[in-house]
Amino acid sequence: MDAPESVAFLAGSSERLRLLVHLREHPGSPRDVADALDASHRSVQRNLSEFADRGWVRKRNGKYALTTSGDLVARTHGEYVETMATLAEYDPFFRHLPDPAHAPDPEWLRGATLVAASPEQPQAPVSRYVRRLRERRTRSVRMLAPVLSRLYHDAHAELVLSGVETELVMPAERIEIARSRNPLEFRTVKQAIDIRRYDGAVGLGLTLGDDWALAGAYDDDGQLRALVECDDRDFLDWAETLYRRYRDDARPI
Repeated sequence: MDAPESVAFLAGSSERLRLLVHLREHPGSPRDVADALDASHRSVQRNLSEFADRGWVRKRNGKYALTTSGDLVARTHGEYVETMATLAEYDPFFRHLPDPAHAPDPEWLRGATLVAASPEQPQAPVSRYVRRLRERRTRSVRMLAPVLSRLYHDAHAELVLSGVETELVMPAERIEIARSRNPLEFRTVKQAIDIRRYDGAVGLGLTLGDDWALAGAYDDDGQLRALVECDDRDFLDWAETLYRRYRDDARPI
């Protein structure tokens, strides 16, 4: 089996994946398969012939069934197509991340919620963040933030006043800007929140609760462009690991 040619063949028509997936559960004659998929008999017959040439199907008693190779091809190609669909759906988030090291596995996002900024609703991710922060229950909050924005102040202040322990890791440069602009307010915030300075840029925003996480992607101007909310265990482990990576290199102020 020539891999590049097989990849090009499968990519040439979405009907080929549908046919492979159908045959995993329902071996049948070309006409049976065509009727089940509401496809043309000629197209199904042609694809079955191509599958047979590649060793993906075998014919017995007039019915076609997948070989082990065909089953593996169907599964692998199906996962690839699904992953590409997830990448397309979450592109507003991925495109604003600094590098792949800051990106979660797309598979973890299949049950997640994405809110992206648009020309009509540029503050949609911010509004979602504030609303979910107020709705979520947690005993502690840990944040990784590229910027310090007053848009989030009230929601986080409510958490602090309700007894939620809060920790914030930020770039040292941003901390000094906030301190110089309003020293009194900064001193008040510092008394309520454990702020840690990171000597370098912070690649994305993370907010971790007890069993949930919010991940934010920012543009070069420091604007939140997309927010992902996800409770997947692997996603939470990824967020925890990434947060710890920054926190361990940060110093209390």
